[in-house]
Amino acid sequence: MDTSTDLTLPSLDVRLISRRAALPAVAAAVVAGALIVAGGPLETFAHALRRAVDADPRWVAAAAGFELLSFAGYVALLWLVAGRATSRMGIRESVEVTLGGAAATRLLPTAGVGGAALTLWALRRTGLGARAAGRTLLTFLVLLYAVFLGSIAVAGTLLAVEGEGPWALTALPAAAAALGIAIALGVGVRLPAEGPARVRAAARLLGEAVRDGLGFVRARDVRLLGAVAWWAFDAAVLGAMLHAFGGAPSLLVFVFAYFVGQAGNTVPIPGAVSGGIVGVLLAFGVDADIAVVSVLGYRSVAIWLPAPIGLVALTSLRRTLARWAGAKDVVDVDEPLGADVSDRPHRLCVELRNHLARDRPALQVIAP
Repeated sequence: MDTSTDLTLPSLDVRLISRRAALPAVAAAVVAGALIVAGGPLETFAHALRRAVDADPRWVAAAAGFELLSFAGYVALLWLVAGRATSRMGIRESVEVTLGGAAATRLLPTAGVGGAALTLWALRRTGLGARAAGRTLLTFLVLLYAVFLGSIAVAGTLLAVEGEGPWALTALPAAAAALGIAIALGVGVRLPAEGPARVRAAARLLGEAVRDGLGFVRARDVRLLGAVAWWAFDAAVLGAMLHAFGGAPSLLVFVFAYFVGQAGNTVPIPGAVSGGIVGVLLAFGVDADIAVVSVLGYRSVAIWLPAPIGLVALTSLRRTLARWAGAKDVVDVDEPLGADVSDRPHRLCVELRNHLARDRPALQVIAP
């Protein structure tokens, strides 16, 4: 895939984004009113909404701080991995790509791969070849999701051994996570000799990424802890919300609920993550209204706190990309001299959307 000459990242239409944010808010208000009036089987959700006004503001503020620390971990890991591949990816560029990716994921219909797509695209613009950029991104994802799978395996195993919660709910996810880790390590040691060419090519790329990831682990760079920080502090947002509403379960239960719920990102259904987390919390005896309002609060912080910051990062990222490309690319090909440049973040996202449409097959191989 060649993204060096044909991308023109379009600008974010602020009015369009406002409509996107306003419509769900209006819909939520209407639904909330209906739930409160309806009562009956919907009363649990109505109680959860009423609880929202009683949240401890100290824990809510802590949740916002935890989410920012989570992104700091992501930045550190990206800086480590991408910085080894190209000197152009320093800490500032890593911040821009991370936060810009957060905005792309939340404000564009990218099927969950907006952040990965923007990262891959930015790596290509540094001058890396398509395969080198893909390998760098996949190495980053291997390190990031090793923590994810390891957390499910450990927490699920401990809960199953202690007999806390339904055995199938704890043991099966733990076994699946352990199997995923084993398969990745196996591919890193020995590539499959048979199978379709596309499968073997993907396995070869994954094997290289796993070996690169193990190399980073052996190097013991402190930035590697960014993978842990990304998940730990984001999980802490959920924990803070549970405390804010007075219903925090044991540490092991809430960690397991968080990570198993995050697996809902692989399901192309809106609300899969929230539903997954709530379902696990309910299975471990958390009150339904507390579980619902805590997860809604967590998702609100995790989704909307990074979005406006990411819009600012997109503008800064565009300047960085123009600097890399040279002065002749500071102005878009289709943009006349003297044109209003206030909508450049939108054009950045339009270009990303076009890039997604062209390169979705490749992203399906390297994106989680």
